[in-house]
Amino acid sequence: MAEDLQVLIERLQREAVDEGQRRARVIVQEAEAKAATTVRNAEAEALRALERARHDAEAYTERSRLALEQAGRDLLISVGQSIDGLMANLVRESLQEELEPGLLGEMLVKMAEAYAARGGRERRLAVLLSAEDLDAMVELYSRRLADKLPHGIGLRLDNSVVKGFRVALVDEHVEHDLTIDAIAEALTHHLRPHLAKVLAQVAPEVSSQASPPATPPQAEDPSR
Repeated sequence: MAEDLQVLIERLQREAVDEGQRRARVIVQEAEAKAATTVRNAEAEALRALERARHDAEAYTERSRLALEQAGRDLLISVGQSIDGLMANLVRESLQEELEPGLLGEMLVKMAEAYAARGGRERRLAVLLSAEDLDAMVELYSRRLADKLPHGIGLRLDNSVVKGFRVALVDEHVEHDLTIDAIAEALTHHLRPHLAKVLAQVAPEVSSQASPPATPPQAEDPSR
């Protein structure tokens, strides 16, 4: 009886040990599986974060490139407008010096000759001048102009004229504008294509001198 009891005790002890070992193995296996899942999830999240960072970096670079290109275009437009204004002022200043009474008189004589040559001797012209130039024209050129157009050419005051003159065909509602403003606008318009060529030549230099955009921070590769 005592021997049977001892055998039973030993068997129960072995079964308890075996069950403990089995449960320990199960716990270890579950822990290992959970750890592996955690590692895989962490690696997947790290890869997603890296992909987002790369996408953000590419988007940042593209936005910076577009912003830099726009800044370059804005700069060229600003420079072009400034140069255009400067050119217009220079043209006007030059005309202010050149359109003196002697030149204006010769221009009027040539115009009267052109009208006469094209059958305009029967027409009457009105020449609109500033007060300063009107006095000089009356004194120096009224006789010569009358000889070219015997049916009449009138020299009249027009306070809106600063320099130069307007020629109107009386009763025909036709007017030729040769004031300083009109001539300056025409000359500036003629010079603009040349200005555009110059700006086109310097545009690459402006672009090359522009500062490159800042490099965005790079995400660290989780595999390292």
